[in-house]
Amino acid sequence: MIKDLIKRIPWWGWIIIAIVIIFLLNYASSLVLNRSLFNMALDNLRKDQAQALEDRDEQLKLIRQQNRQYQEQIKEVQKEKEVMKQRAIQSEAKVSKLEGENDALRKKIDSIVVSDDPDHIIDDLNKAGFKSIKRKR
Repeated sequence: MIKDLIKRIPWWGWIIIAIVIIFLLNYASSLVLNRSLFNMALDNLRKDQAQALEDRDEQLKLIRQQNRQYQEQIKEVQKEKEVMKQRAIQSEAKVSKLEGENDALRKKIDSIVVSDDPDHIIDDLNKAGFKSIKRKR
């Protein structure tokens, strides 16, 4: 019965059947291949996404570390600035003190009156502590 059915199919029928079988095999293989290519692309996408996340995390760590370093540098500079301010204040105080002393010494120098009388000069020097000065006569 099957043999009779096979014998009744003409040669061009066999070609059509062969072409249909080839198309079905091609369709089945393309479905499998498309699915496998889709899975491969999806795996690559997942790997790329995971790598991008790891890179982002590393960048964040580096940025946070740099931020901490910059904050420490800012604190150090602020401390140095405070030290410089204190030194400036101390220097200003010393300058004003020295200016006051300078003015006092200028007043003392201006208040010194030197007489023309040699006896008077020798007496003033003796009073100042120079006892070895004596007038030659």
